[in-house]
Amino acid sequence: MADARKQVDPGSGHKVGVYICHCGGNISDHVDVDAVCAKAETIPGVTVARTNMFMCSDPGQELIMEDLRSGKVDRVVIASCAPSLHEATFRNAMLRAGANPYLYEHANIREQVSWVHHGDAATQKAFRLIAAATAKADQLEPLEPLRVEARRHATVIGAGIAGLKTAWDLAERGIDVALLEQSPFLGGRVAQLDRLSPTGESAEEILTDLASRVLGHPRVTVHNCASVTGFQGYIGNFQLQVTRRPPGSEEDREKLDLAARAGKTPGSFAAFAGVLPTDLPREAQEFTLNTGVIVLATGFKSYQPRTGEYGFGSLPEVVTLPQFLRIMAEEPSHGSRLEVNGKPIRSVALIHCVGSREIPGIHEEGE
Repeated sequence: MADARKQVDPGSGHKVGVYICHCGGNISDHVDVDAVCAKAETIPGVTVARTNMFMCSDPGQELIMEDLRSGKVDRVVIASCAPSLHEATFRNAMLRAGANPYLYEHANIREQVSWVHHGDAATQKAFRLIAAATAKADQLEPLEPLRVEARRHATVIGAGIAGLKTAWDLAERGIDVALLEQSPFLGGRVAQLDRLSPTGESAEEILTDLASRVLGHPRVTVHNCASVTGFQGYIGNFQLQVTRRPPGSEEDREKLDLAARAGKTPGSFAAFAGVLPTDLPREAQEFTLNTGVIVLATGFKSYQPRTGEYGFGSLPEVVTLPQFLRIMAEEPSHGSRLEVNGKPIRSVALIHCVGSREIPGIHEEGE
């Protein structure tokens, strides 16, 4: 195993406790926890190294608190599952023991070790992560939480279903909201669906209702065709430079054309486009937003296969899932009979995880 002696300042005088969790076998089935614990005891500055079947349990927390109360340790390293699960648990345990909760460092030896490695490699990596966490714990300083004044204003970036709901919820709590959307339409990816799983609810009905409430709320200001071009400030007091531009992308023009052909007006829903909230900017407009909090609800982009990938782009019957959903929704028979480019479809084959889980080298561009 790697030597950690040079990673910790032996003259700091800090007393670090290392607490290693078996996680009911999730960790100990692949990591030699006892060997790691024995090696951790040799790291300079480590005064206590312990293991427990479930360190997050009450008995496991009590081990930590007792060592803190007795003065055996003055800072803590936890080696267990992801900190997103139990970081608050261990910080609260330190508080109950009268210690500063910021003198704590976490080593994730489940998701980053036992779930992805096996045998000696897992054991060695677990020790290296603990050694690194110990070195960091040795440098930690006690902190105190601060309360700062914040502008009672929020900016939500992205007006898909999540952004719309967030803007509505904030406004209902008495907070002024600026809702920014880079496209002309509200609704995001949900607007490109016909029915929602698993309830079968209409995407149009859900978006129309939510968008109408947001657009009609006195505390919400919607800026479509907008993007953030500048940023400064600090927690509770940010300044955003925002630019609105006339729509220029091919996707935006296609959606606008779709809405125009359907005779849609601002505030109404256009299938597979969304809700057009206002008139579009005719020229670039720049303005500054002073805001207290920023919520990112920017969504995702669907994977677009390359031409020729599994026949996409060269065989008209090979389509993406969003395209297939739209074909079914726009089919006059409402799905009872399916045609693609005028050809009746008698069977369907689904190729899952295209792009995300492909074997490297398959369908390279140009092949």
